Amino acid sequence: MAAYPNLFSPLKIGTRQSRNRVAVPATLTNFGQGNRITDRWQNYLIERAKGGAGLIVSEIIAVDPEAIAHGAVVTGFDDRNDGGFRQVAAAVHDAGALLVGQLWHPGRQQLWHPTKSPMGVSEQPDALSWTVPHVMSADQVARVAAAYVAVAERLHRCGFAGIELHGAHGYLIGQFLSPWSNTRDDDYGDGGGGGIEGRTRFARDIASGIRRTCGADFIIGLKMPGDEGVPGGIDVDEAARLTERLADTKNFDYFAYGQGNFTLSLETHVPDLHFRPGHFKDIPKRMRAAAGGIPVMALGRIGEPDLAETIVAEGYGDLVGMTRAHIADAAWARKAEAGRAEDIRPTVFDNWAWGEIHAGKPLAEHHNPYLGLVGEADASLPPADAPKTIAVVGAGPAGLEAAWVAAARGHRVTLFGASADMGGKLALDCQLPARSEIAKIIAYQKRMADRHGVSLMLGREAGAEDVLRLIPDVIVLATGAGLRRPMNLAADADGVTDGLAFIRDQAMKKGKKRGAIGGTAVLFDQDHGPTTYGLADMLADRFERLILITPRPGIAQNVNYCSAIGVHRRLHGAGVEILPSHDLIDYRGGDVICRNVFTDENKTLNAIDEVVFATPRLANDALADAFGAIPVHSIGDCLSPRNLMAAIHGGHIVGAAL
Repeated sequence: MAAYPNLFSPLKIGTRQSRNRVAVPATLTNFGQGNRITDRWQNYLIERAKGGAGLIVSEIIAVDPEAIAHGAVVTGFDDRNDGGFRQVAAAVHDAGALLVGQLWHPGRQQLWHPTKSPMGVSEQPDALSWTVPHVMSADQVARVAAAYVAVAERLHRCGFAGIELHGAHGYLIGQFLSPWSNTRDDDYGDGGGGGIEGRTRFARDIASGIRRTCGADFIIGLKMPGDEGVPGGIDVDEAARLTERLADTKNFDYFAYGQGNFTLSLETHVPDLHFRPGHFKDIPKRMRAAAGGIPVMALGRIGEPDLAETIVAEGYGDLVGMTRAHIADAAWARKAEAGRAEDIRPTVFDNWAWGEIHAGKPLAEHHNPYLGLVGEADASLPPADAPKTIAVVGAGPAGLEAAWVAAARGHRVTLFGASADMGGKLALDCQLPARSEIAKIIAYQKRMADRHGVSLMLGREAGAEDVLRLIPDVIVLATGAGLRRPMNLAADADGVTDGLAFIRDQAMKKGKKRGAIGGTAVLFDQDHGPTTYGLADMLADRFERLILITPRPGIAQNVNYCSAIGVHRRLHGAGVEILPSHDLIDYRGGDVICRNVFTDENKTLNAIDEVVFATPRLANDALADAFGAIPVHSIGDCLSPRNLMAAIHGGHIVGAAL
């Protein structure tokens, strides 16, 4: 029997057939430029088709000049992108997948353009920015509906298999559908059309117009809220009623369901590693009954082939949408179908990629340096011209990556690691509450190292003489970094605890419950990254009281917004006291003195039992000049303490270039 037979069975979507149930949902990449399609924008879609997915949804395509966001968002309301649309549609379909274009209008969430007016269904402000929109008249509503139809007709002419209307996450179509955002008293709201009849009219008008214009063979999908997560909004019961009414039109060929909107429920939009795998899979299962046989797509924290197979086999969804899994590996589907699940580069749902695009950067992923490049789905490492003896010092993510990549190219590689276990400080991150998923990155690198014959010298810190004993042709240093003592703490203060050392100590005491240490702890936060807030979760569990101090006016500066919502939720839920805008000045006799960075006024915290710090790191680069004329490449934190992506990409680049 083939691996995952249900997942890789064909599915009829409207009159078209998808070769399997694997879907690549719309993924904002920021690969567009000047609102134009670029080669990389196309490559992202084409490579996932070559990688075996059945249904591929493009990122958002703006349907109206008023919907233009930043320059990376591609427009569909003029002919500037027709050539790119034709090219990408032909290439995706030639690779065996169906390409669907996602049509988008932000409505009141037009937050980017200085002159384009945010248009709203009602007068309520946008939940994220509190921007107050211009309320659309009935004529304006009809004009925008016609704009959706016109863009769908353009994509039809350019060879797309269909479109998906983006009505989730609080965008314009969702604003009409939701009783939370739609308070209109005309035919497009509860007042005029009678509840669901009025709130679905906009979506129904768009779909019927597309069907008339583009014909029966053109796929029309709708992504809508499965649960907005706000009082008075669309919950699961309301989503089922909406689905039933929309399905009755016979104009929709599939439904997909997102969670959250631009309130604090946005945390559920891209559920991170604090959510269960397949956390929201019961929502599409409920919707399948309401959809009356129209295929339903399951979304949300799905990354493993076993889970995707279960979703189809047990009736949770007809299609399985996996965004972050396909960002990590364009060939996810092909590898899974061939029974090579262990070869799939894993996603760990830390939302790093989401944070990059919402900071305005191009889409990026920890361990996929080929993202959006030609040949990504078939990426392979060219053999070395002349095999060399290579010593890699440091078995963290940077060193592991460099070691296995170099070995895969035919070099003789020995990897030195101070610990008996690989992974470096990333292995400590895995010990924090709800962060065990991070271990999948290390496990993948270890599998690759074993497969390609990397020799391991673990359990003892390597000195220059140990490395030179190999007579290496090249040395790669990946010796990492450590936390520095808080810079403004008095030199003669009582002892404070390195946060990484605290994690290491606690990892040896598994099974401890909240209050196992007791007393009051202070966490001094000069890092603002996700590991630090995992440390905060651990401290809140171990101590009766936790005070978090940071010199910044707020916290979680280096955590993507969706996951930062969860940081705040957990800290407030655990009763953690947050003291922003204060620096750590002294600690002695149980008293912590901190200073307001704006007023220079001191504040004393009494009866503190432990002070733990997370600070900017110091590179461990002592070996950099120890090897004479032998070429040395420093990578990862020992070169410049940065983030996980910099470590892995840096290791990959060096390993591929040796």
